[in-house]
Amino acid sequence: MNKKMYPIIQPLVKTSIAALAALSIVGCATVTTAPNTTPEATVQIKQVSAAYYGSATSGQGTLNFNGQRRKFTISSVGVGGAGGMKITATGKVYGLKDLSQFPGKYRGVSRGLTLMEGKMYAKLTNANGVVIYLSGDTEGLASSMGLHTYQITLLD
Repeated sequence: MNKKMYPIIQPLVKTSIAALAALSIVGCATVTTAPNTTPEATVQIKQVSAAYYGSATSGQGTLNFNGQRRKFTISSVGVGGAGGMKITATGKVYGLKDLSQFPGKYRGVSRGLTLMEGKMYAKLTNANGVVIYLSGDTEGLASSMGLHTYQITLLD
């Protein structure tokens, strides 16, 4: 490529990358927003996350379902993000008819930005039709937007 073209093409490439990132964030925002209907259950989760292109999280939570509180563990691996953060989130659970549908593997999409303090949003879906919409506060220094596989295990 002709060196005289660099000053013309470079701003176009930067603008295109910025536009693609903005569209991805907006698209992810609508995907991770819970419906305005009454959920079957709610959750509270505390996790820690570390990422550098790939990411991993680990934590514990409480499920409130049919008047009962059940503790569970949650962990994930995924792609997308950089940095480390502590997450405190609450969530709405839809499609949960029986407790046996809750544990297992979920796939999810998440987004967030943490510069000391920040926000995160995620949508997790399992093969039983259970969907968890999470929103929460984060502490640390991290950015995340990507796909994850989660494992939820009920504790006795």
